[in-house]
Amino acid sequence: MDDLSSLEGIAVTGATGFIGGHLVERVVAAGARPLLLARAPREGAFAGKPVEWAALDLLDLHAIDHVLERARPRTLFHLAGTRGGDPPLAPVACARLNVAATLQLLEAAKRSGVGRIVILGSAEEYGPQEGPLGEELDLRPTSAYGISKAAATRLAQVLHAETGCPVVVLRPFTVYGPGQPPDMFVASALAAALLGRPFEMSAGEQKRDLVFVEDVVDALLMAARTPGLEGRVINVGTGQAHPLRHVAERIWELTGSKAPLRVGARSASPDQRHDTWADTRLARRLLGWEPRFDLDHGLMETIRRSTGRV
Repeated sequence: MDDLSSLEGIAVTGATGFIGGHLVERVVAAGARPLLLARAPREGAFAGKPVEWAALDLLDLHAIDHVLERARPRTLFHLAGTRGGDPPLAPVACARLNVAATLQLLEAAKRSGVGRIVILGSAEEYGPQEGPLGEELDLRPTSAYGISKAAATRLAQVLHAETGCPVVVLRPFTVYGPGQPPDMFVASALAAALLGRPFEMSAGEQKRDLVFVEDVVDALLMAARTPGLEGRVINVGTGQAHPLRHVAERIWELTGSKAPLRVGARSASPDQRHDTWADTRLARRLLGWEPRFDLDHGLMETIRRSTGRV
């Protein structure tokens, strides 16, 4: 069980999302009663669990100030965000929620006395660069999501430098695991394998540093309770880059699926062709964090929780 004795008054945005849901389950299991900040409680989410909901529109500065002044959390995990949806609308949606709302939340959290704020960046901030990708690199994002996440990271660093905002940015790479959104690669490949449906993919030569969601939760909790991290940006990955073709083949082998795996049946989109590969030395040095799950272990655990048979 996680020792959360050093954390007080945990609040979470994005609690009903993929990573947020796993984080909430962990802190509840450890005996905490987190405050979940959302526009409205999601029906059935965390039913019967000791959580508290607070209605909050992250674009409403007055509401943010009111909720944080009333609740006075000591630790805030800001995991809410958007990929923007359809391309014509993505830049505006990403700018509003990933940048403007994050800035407002950080400023309000500083005013209310939050002791540590942990926010999520993204490997997409790096853009198409040679790996391993270290935190010292210049950022070259090419997607609306990556650009917005890079802007939020930079603003967080500026707020820390100018006001002492106690923010830490974790930059996860390709997160996967139980409950992953169905349109993501591992989730869609696994669903096809288990349901016996054909799976069409690109040649799968692009590589991804896949990190299991429980390892990301470990990093979030370590970042929340490790002193002296304010203003830092820290990668969260495995340090291993796997071709997507290999990932799909391992899913087929581990599930024993007989469904057609059609590698090369589709073309990769331009924003998916480059590799991602994390330099994880800073996470090891500052957090004492290392992933507990390699690719096979993480895939098997995902399959086990999906089917109960592995």
